[in-house]
Amino acid sequence: MDNETKELQDKKEQILSEVETFAKAEYEVVRLQVIDNASRVVGALLLTICLILIAFAVLSFCAAAAVFALALCMPAWAACLIVGAFYLLLIPVMIAAGKTLFTDPIVRKLSGFKNAEELKYETLRAEGRAAVQRERMSAHVRFAQALYSHYSQLAQAAWSAIRSLFKK
Repeated sequence: MDNETKELQDKKEQILSEVETFAKAEYEVVRLQVIDNASRVVGALLLTICLILIAFAVLSFCAAAAVFALALCMPAWAACLIVGAFYLLLIPVMIAAGKTLFTDPIVRKLSGFKNAEELKYETLRAEGRAAVQRERMSAHVRFAQALYSHYSQLAQAAWSAIRSLFKK
């Protein structure tokens, strides 16, 4: 009986250790996913704000150029169009450099990882660890169910034996 009790205690400690490891793995996955999603949202928001400001500047200079062109018909409008074209060329540059300028610094700030790719790699690793822990937890749950069923049957048999003693 003492061996059986010791084995059950060892199993209980192992299951508790697995539950703790499982909880830590799940926490890590959630933490990394939140960082990834937050950096994407904030990066996209900053990029959108920059694009709106640049578009406003482009429209302002183009409008000023159109006013100069129509009002004066002099070379002053050419300067305004050149400045407007310069700002217009900044839009694809901002879109191309958006990840480097916005997303990666946010990832570095929130997680300590170098860039978004490193964060994705660590997120996948954490998801893998969590999947292993989920599988282990599933095995422990099945074991606990079998153990419960076994001891439930033993308790029913003992109860039946006790009742039969008192019926005589």
